[in-house]
Amino acid sequence: MRNVLIIQAILILAGVAVSRFYQGDAALLPAFYGGAIALANTLLLSRRITMAGEIAKTDPQHSVNTLYFGVVQRFVFVLVALGLGLGYLKLAPVPVLGTFMVAQLAYMLMGARQAG
Repeated sequence: MRNVLIIQAILILAGVAVSRFYQGDAALLPAFYGGAIALANTLLLSRRITMAGEIAKTDPQHSVNTLYFGVVQRFVFVLVALGLGLGYLKLAPVPVLGTFMVAQLAYMLMGARQAG
């Protein structure tokens, strides 16, 4: 999981640089915000997987339920965080969503690479 976080951090910094190049200094905070959501999402998943692994030693079904709850938790977290950033904080949508998507794509590609 550490490799995924490192790659995500590198891609977030690249997204911030690209956002600043195309949209100026006003895009720095939105780009960092989108990247922070992606990193937090990955950390939530890592914590939930560790917890489920410990629970699986004694109760496998409860472990599966823990993973399902983690999916819902992360989905709600991302929706609320993006809603807060785009709606309440009025951050520019392109840097927020662009950096978030690039960091999540890195997570998905690393997961596919490890599975295959």
